[in-house]
Amino acid sequence: MVRLDEADLTPLIEALEHGRDGFPRWIVAAVAREEIIDAATSRGFVPLTIDAYARGRILGDRELDERTLLLIDSSGDPSRAHMALLQAAAHSPRPHVLLTLRLPPVPGERSESSGPRKAALVREARQAYAAEPVDREPAYVTELVTRASRVPEFVAAGRHAAAERLLREVEAALARRGAGRQASRVAITLARMLLDRGRTAAAFESLEQGVRLAQSARCDDLAIEARLWQATARIADAAFVEAEGVCRAVLEAPRLEPAVNVRAYAVLADALLWQGRADDVAEFDLEKAAELESPVFAAICEIRVRWMLARGQSFDAGQCVARLHALTRDTRDLAVHAVVHCADLALLAASGDVARSKQAFDAALAAARTAKLPFRAAWARLMWLDLLRRSGQASMASPHLECLKRLSRVAPPLLQREIGRRLAPDVPAPPIHTAQPPRHASLAIGLLRLMHEDEDDLSAIRRIVQRMLQELRASRLDVLSNAAGPPTAICGAGAGMPTRLGGRVLEAAFAIGPERQGGGWEIGVPVRFGSRTPGAVVCRWPVDRVVPVDAAELLELAAVVAAPRLDALLAARRDEAKAATAVPELLGASESMANVRKAIVRAAAAPFAVLIEGESGVGKELAARAVHHLSARRERKFCDLNCAALPEDLLESELFGHARGAFSGAVVDRAGLFEEADGGTLLLDEVADLSARAQAKLLRAIQQQEVRRVGESFSRKIDVRIIAAANRDMRAEAAAGRFRQDLLYRLDVVRIQIPPLRERPGDIPLLAEHCWNLAAARTGSKARLSPTTLTELSRYHWPGNVRELQNVIASLAVAAPPRGWIRPAVLPPVVAAATHVLSGRLADAREQFERRFVEVALARAGGNRAQAARSLGLSRQGLLKLIARLGLEQSTTQL
Repeated sequence: MVRLDEADLTPLIEALEHGRDGFPRWIVAAVAREEIIDAATSRGFVPLTIDAYARGRILGDRELDERTLLLIDSSGDPSRAHMALLQAAAHSPRPHVLLTLRLPPVPGERSESSGPRKAALVREARQAYAAEPVDREPAYVTELVTRASRVPEFVAAGRHAAAERLLREVEAALARRGAGRQASRVAITLARMLLDRGRTAAAFESLEQGVRLAQSARCDDLAIEARLWQATARIADAAFVEAEGVCRAVLEAPRLEPAVNVRAYAVLADALLWQGRADDVAEFDLEKAAELESPVFAAICEIRVRWMLARGQSFDAGQCVARLHALTRDTRDLAVHAVVHCADLALLAASGDVARSKQAFDAALAAARTAKLPFRAAWARLMWLDLLRRSGQASMASPHLECLKRLSRVAPPLLQREIGRRLAPDVPAPPIHTAQPPRHASLAIGLLRLMHEDEDDLSAIRRIVQRMLQELRASRLDVLSNAAGPPTAICGAGAGMPTRLGGRVLEAAFAIGPERQGGGWEIGVPVRFGSRTPGAVVCRWPVDRVVPVDAAELLELAAVVAAPRLDALLAARRDEAKAATAVPELLGASESMANVRKAIVRAAAAPFAVLIEGESGVGKELAARAVHHLSARRERKFCDLNCAALPEDLLESELFGHARGAFSGAVVDRAGLFEEADGGTLLLDEVADLSARAQAKLLRAIQQQEVRRVGESFSRKIDVRIIAAANRDMRAEAAAGRFRQDLLYRLDVVRIQIPPLRERPGDIPLLAEHCWNLAAARTGSKARLSPTTLTELSRYHWPGNVRELQNVIASLAVAAPPRGWIRPAVLPPVVAAATHVLSGRLADAREQFERRFVEVALARAGGNRAQAARSLGLSRQGLLKLIARLGLEQSTTQL
């Protein structure tokens, strides 16, 4: 039972959304009835009061078994409400919810804790004379119960049909005489005998009759006992989720005897064990179940032994078997002896002791035969058969397989399934209950595999979060970090309410929880990497969900596995944010420009040479200056040289310097750019235009890190970082023999490729606004670029890239009005003509396309007509004729 102290509807809706089969819930809340009915109906629930549900059950409404129910209780009788939830869980494993509406206190009235609302009327009790004791049974009831006590004699003699007839007659007679409690007890006894014979359907019906008789006599303890036997019957039918739901509904009882509580946990452990979920049930203490009858207590001990073996607790299982052996010394019940020997066989088979297992198997077989329990003997044969196969003695299994094959025709479904698995050819049968690897070990292997399979950090963390959400059966799991300011979610999974514990976990740097947060349960653990705490993992469960015992340890494991990936992800995001603000001159919101900024930051952190490629006007010099200013050489000088602007005779002197008298006009000693940039950075712009002689001298200077001035006979050591820029493909230049391969190897260490403006049209409005703000500030204009104008600018192909855009914006600043919007009508003709097809004729459209295509090719080649002709697949003369026909002579001379 879960109590919601808040009147908020959100936690209750979260519980409705995250229910799972086999998990009924009982919630007590003070919420508006109409609101919760609307919320439940929209989520597939069928709202019913417990009275309406009881009437539907009496009328035999089977459609209720196919629906998920919201049972509403406002009667104030917890026992009656619990019986309704238990009945719903027994007939359907769906995640039913029992909602007890806690009404607010009436103003002016006293609460139940302060006293009764009405004064009690005190009267003197009437004196009763010669009254019979209340606990004395009528003689006919005692006689019928005595008749039913002869059933063990019939069973021991093998007269099961006679025993069944006797029990049915006694049950009917007791029911007719109104002895509901005794009749219910007889119905439970009959069901237990039918379960031993493998007749699970008949046993379930008998137990259902026992529940009805117990409820008519208001014996909730017998009704709960009958429901637990129904769960046992469900397990025998291999309906494990249904059995789990019944056990969990029993455990929701407001008052439960300790022995019954232990038995409910034992049956729940059995159901979960068959589902491979041995870790999902809490520890249960056998001491509290010692008062139960011997067969039931022995069955609980056997379940505990198998449960411990499945969890790898062999020593504790051995202690439990020793206690069972002590029990057999005090009882003559052969059924108890059979259970004890089967538990002993399970323990010895798990340890691999064949010799002692054979003794336990023979003892279990003998006790089961004597007690007339053929299916108990079949389970012993299955365990012995699996041990023979594991020990390499499969040839000795044939007699047992034949016996099991004959028995499978009348066995209950679970036993039939297990026998069928052993009879399947060439399929190795696993043991019924074997020690599984620890949950933490198997989960760690799975998480590490997920982390290593994915190259992307964020994707790997998401996969880990999804796996942990399923493992912990939670409604929400978030990974948070405060690396960039307030705690923010890096990634999350689940549809539950957002977690709230992350900020406290990041601040405290240690695990917190389980703690009640926002109507649910939360656990948070920090993610530590070295001496840092880069993040936190926070998990949330709805208010009605049971938090796993090892949830904090599993979250700690996930935090350890995800720590390197989270730290790498946050480092990458820091680099990305740093790159976005470190190069403010290189504007652009596109992904390609973001990659350029990242490349600049990475290049600045390294001491190697950088080659920047891109068309004319894209901002190669800005990128080079950004690399210098972000590097460790930022305090030293940045020098640049346009290699295409100087003749070869002056280039050597400009780069390396000269001595006085080295040539005509050398009247003083002069240091070259290499010496000026010593300790700093030297930009060689348009490096592709260097002559072969200049390339050879540059190669020696870079290789030896020393220069010799023109006219001197000695060299000077230098420490210069070289940044080269080119508007052509340097690899193509080297392949064509126009550039030295060995020099390219030394320049092309870190490559930065800046895309042309036409390949990132989304950046054009941002660049246009920036250029306009600068131009308007110089001219004093208050006008603004209209959205239509920005759209037209985005359509132009910009062969001159950003430099051309700056010039166009400057011309707009001159032609623009003093204030208001700048319309597309004032755009230069070359831009306006390029953004619109001026004629509807095909020839005109083709000419316009050819003009754009040739302009782009010339822009890519930096105005070099021979290179542009090769890229277009034309001869140089063919390109000249095309330029003349298109009227591009004037525009090409400006490139």
